[in-house]
Amino acid sequence: MLSLERQEEIMEILNKNKSATVEELAAELFVSGATIRRDLAAMEKQGLLKRSHGGAIMFRSTAEESPFALREQENTAAKRAIAELAFKLLKNGDMVFLDSSSTVGYVIPLMNNLKYLSVTTIGLRNALLLSQTNDIKIYIAGGQIHNHSNSTTGTDTMDYISRIHANVALLSCTGLDIKNGFTDADLEQAKLKQQMRKNSDKVAILCDSTKFGKTFMCSDFSFDEIDYFITDKTPPQEYLDKLASTKCKLLCAVTEKPI
Repeated sequence: MLSLERQEEIMEILNKNKSATVEELAAELFVSGATIRRDLAAMEKQGLLKRSHGGAIMFRSTAEESPFALREQENTAAKRAIAELAFKLLKNGDMVFLDSSSTVGYVIPLMNNLKYLSVTTIGLRNALLLSQTNDIKIYIAGGQIHNHSNSTTGTDTMDYISRIHANVALLSCTGLDIKNGFTDADLEQAKLKQQMRKNSDKVAILCDSTKFGKTFMCSDFSFDEIDYFITDKTPPQEYLDKLASTKCKLLCAVTEKPI
C-alpha cells in the first residue's frame, strides 16, 4: 500500500471514530507502529489531523486547515470510484494533462498500472503524488504559486501549457449546473483548464454529485466542449437530456457503461 493510500485510510478511520491510537491504526492497516507514526507526523504538517499522546485526533481548528487539505478529506469514496472510471480512458504511452484538483489526484496511484506515460500538471500536490509512481515522465508547469489551491497560475503557466499536446486531459470543476455548465471560483484556473482542453485530443471532467446544481463565477466548459463527464451518481433527468444532445458521454460509477 502506498503512503497516500494508507493516509487516506487513516483519515477515513478518524472521520468515523474521531480519534485512534497508533496501535489501533497499525492493527487495522497491517503495518508497523513506526510507519503509522511517520504517516501521522506527515499528515499533521498538512493540517489534516492533530497528534495526541499515543495516537491522533481530528483537527477541529478550521482556521489552521487549508482548503485543499479539507477537499482531500471530502467524498473520498465517490472520488475513488470516479478515478477508477477515469483511469480506463488512459493507455500505455499516453500524454496526459492533470489539473490541481483532489479528485484528479485519486487517479494518480492507478497510473502505476500503465507504462511510458508523460504527465503534465499544474498541481503541486499532484506532482508530488506523481513522483511516487513508476515509469511516468512528470512535468509541472511553472508560474506563480496560487495560495490554498496548491496550483501554479499566471502567464508563465499558460505559456507552458500552450506548448504541450496531450492525448487525454483529466480535469475537475467546482460546480455544475444545467444552464452554465462546468464552473470554477477562480478565473486563472478556468483559463488554464480551457487551454488544456484546446490542446488535448479528448477531455474528461471528473465531478462528484455534491457539485450538481452549484454555479461559480468563472466558466470552464459547456457540455458540448468535453468528451466525457465522469461522476459517482446518476445525474437528474434534465442533465441526462442535456448530455443526450451533445457528444459528451456520461460515465457513472453506479451505472457504468462501456467506453
